Amino acid sequence: MKLIKFLIIVVLAAISLEVSAQTKTNAFYGMALPMGDTKDYINPASFRGANIEFEQFVHPSIGVGLLVGWNTFYEAKDRGTYLIKDGAITSNQYRYLNAIPIQATGKYYFANDDAVVRPFIGLAAGTFYMEQRIDNGLFSTSYKGWSWALAPKAGVLIPINYRASLAISLDYSTSFKTSELDKQNWLGINVGFSWDY
Repeated sequence: MKLIKFLIIVVLAAISLEVSAQTKTNAFYGMALPMGDTKDYINPASFRGANIEFEQFVHPSIGVGLLVGWNTFYEAKDRGTYLIKDGAITSNQYRYLNAIPIQATGKYYFANDDAVVRPFIGLAAGTFYMEQRIDNGLFSTSYKGWSWALAPKAGVLIPINYRASLAISLDYSTSFKTSELDKQNWLGINVGFSWDY
């Protein structure tokens, strides 16, 4: 319940910000490279992810916003004998991880709107809803829940015209261990568009 109240406060704060310079919407297609604990669980890169961010500028160089998205990871393991809750099973194994971020964001832009390239650094902080599942033949084990998460990021905007830019960014997402879920880490590679209005 505390988490829901926190999310409502973050959303209301983001909506209530006054527009001082401009408002921006950023939409990204996301790829992800598992790192650390996630790589131990699922090794292959993920090409299934997307996020959208609504951002307002509180200063010509500083934007704050709200990001929501989705990343999914998948790996098919060879047939083998795997431990399950009540013993072991010989089967193929399929591993899944779905992550839905809901995060407040802050960015610092190093150049003005009229620059040829507009680099930025930033931080996303909030929560992930995670679902981790392992299928062994007819047996399936899943863990679901919310986890706190951080994602430092860096990228560039390359203006296409006075309202739209090509957007490229890298982020390193880290979700924290809970009683139900392990810590997860991945490097996100995002390509998309940014619109000013």
